[in-house]
Amino acid sequence: MVNILHTFHAFSAGALWLLGTLIFMGVNRTGLQADRWLGAYYCLLASLFTQLFLEGFHINNEALIHALELPRWATLPCFYLAVHYLVKPTTPIRYWGLHFVPFLAFLFFSVIYLIPGLFNKHIHAPQLPLWIMFAIKYFFFAQCIFYWIACYRLFKIHQKNIRQLSSYTEKVNMIWLKYLLIALLFMIIVRLLGLAYFTFSSFAPILYFMGTVALGYATLTQRSIYAIESTDNLIDATKNKIKTEERLTEQQVDTLQEKLVQKTTAEKLYLNPGLTLSSLADHIGINPHDLSYIINNGLQKNFYQFINELRTEEAKRLLLSEEAKRLDMFGIAIRAGFNSRTTFYSSFKKATGVTPTEYMKVHSKQSN
Repeated sequence: MVNILHTFHAFSAGALWLLGTLIFMGVNRTGLQADRWLGAYYCLLASLFTQLFLEGFHINNEALIHALELPRWATLPCFYLAVHYLVKPTTPIRYWGLHFVPFLAFLFFSVIYLIPGLFNKHIHAPQLPLWIMFAIKYFFFAQCIFYWIACYRLFKIHQKNIRQLSSYTEKVNMIWLKYLLIALLFMIIVRLLGLAYFTFSSFAPILYFMGTVALGYATLTQRSIYAIESTDNLIDATKNKIKTEERLTEQQVDTLQEKLVQKTTAEKLYLNPGLTLSSLADHIGINPHDLSYIINNGLQKNFYQFINELRTEEAKRLLLSEEAKRLDMFGIAIRAGFNSRTTFYSSFKKATGVTPTEYMKVHSKQSN
């Protein structure tokens, strides 16, 4: 029974080898650097499941098993670098090689102490201190937790950045990465429970395979990330604040803020569902970085809030007009400039405290 269940390790390994190969070939088209690191991550994860499969069936090829185990400590750094280049495709990572220091240390340790004994039975590896054995056994789990938290932080940074650039987020919110992180966390928890409870470990291969399927689905169904806006307009708030304060006086900020609000409302630029930071900057006639500073510091909002609050005001007017009798809620949302039902409902409730339907009922009663 146990051997049959270990077959699922082979299924997971095969799926991950295929997924890594496809990503190396560029099926995601998310960027050369991101694809390389993500493909490397899946291939290294596949080697880990291949090792588990061989061990589960008691295939005693120590050299092969050690070769598969050797790159384990490079797996999570590859995932982190992939996420970094997905979230910040134009920002290079300084000293990225430091992430692979533990892997290189383990490689050096293996060459000196472990590998010679695999090929020559007369060579006996020296007795190692317990703390080294403990580190070798459990360091990978510490890596998993550390890099998972680091990747989740990058994901949250991305969620914040896109609200500085776009008035809608559904196609660029990289929600697939959230599901990817959930699937990875699920596999980490399964591994930890498998170590703690022997009975649970018997069924762990099936759960790993489920996690592998989730990883593959989340990766292959992702959408483009910054397709609507140039990443050059991503603004570092602290650096941009210093530069903009040197470039714009307080009076200039007030003048441009007044121009921004007047032009956006008078010409109803917010009705364009594809409005982005750079396109609005072109209409106003200022630099996107200056526009972002004016919205963030002058209006105390981000671009997403500024535009969708104006759209909400338009929606409130439409809901109380004769047009509401001819349109459904999605029609109202489209006429107000929203391009998705989700953004419409969330923005409307945040601004008014009630849903659009509740808003209509309340004001209908007041009118009667």
